Amino acid sequence: MTQFVLRRLAVAIPLLLVVATISFFLVQLVPGSVGAAILGNNATQEQVDTLQHSLGLDQPVLSQFGHWLGDALRGDLGSSYTTGQSVSDALAQSLAPTLSLAILSTLLTLVLGLVMGMAAAVRGGRTDRLVTWSGSLGMAVPNFWLAALLVFVFAIKLSVFPATGYAELGTDGLGPWISHLVLPVLALSAVNLGQIAFQARAAFSDALSRDYVRTLHATGVPRRRILLKHVLRNASVPVVTVTGLTFIFTLGGVVVLELIFTLPGMGNLMLRSVQTHDFSVVQGGVLYFSIVVVLVNLVIDVATAALDPRVRVR
Repeated sequence: MTQFVLRRLAVAIPLLLVVATISFFLVQLVPGSVGAAILGNNATQEQVDTLQHSLGLDQPVLSQFGHWLGDALRGDLGSSYTTGQSVSDALAQSLAPTLSLAILSTLLTLVLGLVMGMAAAVRGGRTDRLVTWSGSLGMAVPNFWLAALLVFVFAIKLSVFPATGYAELGTDGLGPWISHLVLPVLALSAVNLGQIAFQARAAFSDALSRDYVRTLHATGVPRRRILLKHVLRNASVPVVTVTGLTFIFTLGGVVVLELIFTLPGMGNLMLRSVQTHDFSVVQGGVLYFSIVVVLVNLVIDVATAALDPRVRVR
């Protein structure tokens, strides 16, 4: 297993370098200058040039990239052009709300998707049709529309959950932290639930049709033990893969929900940084997202290898 993980890491490191390089040069194509965006329309060209020089943005692009990459390899992502705050500190503060939303949403969809998929494969009939109908409905409803509906019902009409804001887990406690995340997690999970449920249904149906399941039934092994010990393990391999991909797509989908629920997450930070031409934060944010994606893919590979040892020899 150790060699398997090391091989995956050997592939991940060059990938991060490629992503960092592409993102840096793509940012340079954005029209307008950072100095003009910071100083506003009333600034003179001399003031803009002075600010550009103080930020090191008047140097050749390759020279800027060399300095940025060298500092990034030492763990220094620079400072925000607009606030002067360390990029690492700004990203660390905004990473917790985003990861909280993405992780809770993924866990919820995984548990419910497995239960729905297993029920549909084992029971069939009305249960199968109900799972298919509810999963398709969840995938068809836009998450921003569902988010607005949830806010209207549970925050405005019933006053059960807060409509906006975020509570720190370590500062405010578990209760406020969960209450602020319930509505965005539900809005984000509904879209992904159908994908995991359908994949789980197909995987369980395939596993139930295998010869070893019929053999276990014939030898008198209890049905529940067959499902939980044998079928679940084999059916979990494709479900784990889809869950990991769902988590990655969820990271891209949190931007809209962070705006609706005013969560101080990475999506909000990146959007503000693009609007203000704060490209040091944008580059650091892309690198952070890339690291998270690489780590998630590594976890998927390790989990898949643990469930199916044949994967380790690939």
